[in-house]
Amino acid sequence: MTIHFDDKVTIECTNNDKKVEAEVMSFKEHDFLTVSIQRSIKLNMRYNDRKGVYIGNQGGLEFITDGPQKYVSNDTR
Repeated sequence: MTIHFDDKVTIECTNNDKKVEAEVMSFKEHDFLTVSIQRSIKLNMRYNDRKGVYIGNQGGLEFITDGPQKYVSNDTR
């Protein structure tokens, strides 16, 4: 069994409810997520166990995401 994660993720700003797609730079499931927004802003996010989402702050704004899509494939020979 192989687990893969998508290289893009949708980030939502909780201050204004706007959503934007970001590129995943670094990721560890249920720990941290680092994304690049429009290839100009780097956002570090930490996993919140209570809410089940990744949360990060930048420029006085709060951003949340469920994280990248998880894909599980069964490798058979």
